[in-house]
Amino acid sequence: MKRRLLVKTRNVKNFVDLMNNLIDKSSEVPKMGLVYGDPGLGKTKTAIWWAGINDAVYVRAQNKMTSHGILEKVVEELGEAPSKKSTDLMKQCIAHLRLNPQIIIIDEVDYLIGQSKTIETLRDLHDLTGAPVVLIGMQEAKTKLGKFRHLYDRISEIVEFKPFSKEDMETIVDELSEIKITDEAKDIFFERTNRFRQTIKGISTLENLAKTNGLNKIDVKQVKGLKIEQ
Repeated sequence: MKRRLLVKTRNVKNFVDLMNNLIDKSSEVPKMGLVYGDPGLGKTKTAIWWAGINDAVYVRAQNKMTSHGILEKVVEELGEAPSKKSTDLMKQCIAHLRLNPQIIIIDEVDYLIGQSKTIETLRDLHDLTGAPVVLIGMQEAKTKLGKFRHLYDRISEIVEFKPFSKEDMETIVDELSEIKITDEAKDIFFERTNRFRQTIKGISTLENLAKTNGLNKIDVKQVKGLKIEQ
């Protein structure tokens, strides 16, 4: 499989637009964003890619993570040694981000939704530092976060990651596959995959099949026999 940093699907382009819109907003406008959608559509991969090339802070939330824990991770990603007290951790964030503005990306926010104190900490992180804060979650994240009105009212940009269009699938296969896949075979392949991880595994399996059997292209026969993990 060809090594590429990221395939720029419609979802990726919408993610980039969200980030640019947040950056361009005036200081009077809330700068929180929400990215949500079903698993396997590339939300995390896109966030890590964007954070890496734009010097953003990326933190992956964990199950039952407290407000102290999330602040500690942010401070670590800012390159500082975390304080022991939560109040001091917030002060570290404020001092650092006011001097060196960066976007904060919190992935897997679903883990935090059951803890109102942690959610309010994310709001404080945005309000007290002036830094844009982007939350990434599953399909239900938008509805669940809507219950936290003080936080949700600050979300000024929202993007839903959706299943790939045929154009997206064409781009993914053409850019990542090292073996030619006929148009007829692509049509069948597209009918059976609509998640990024599914697609990547499918391409890898087809490439191995072609290598093992000395094939210079993949046709309908190979794709029909392909087992796709759901």
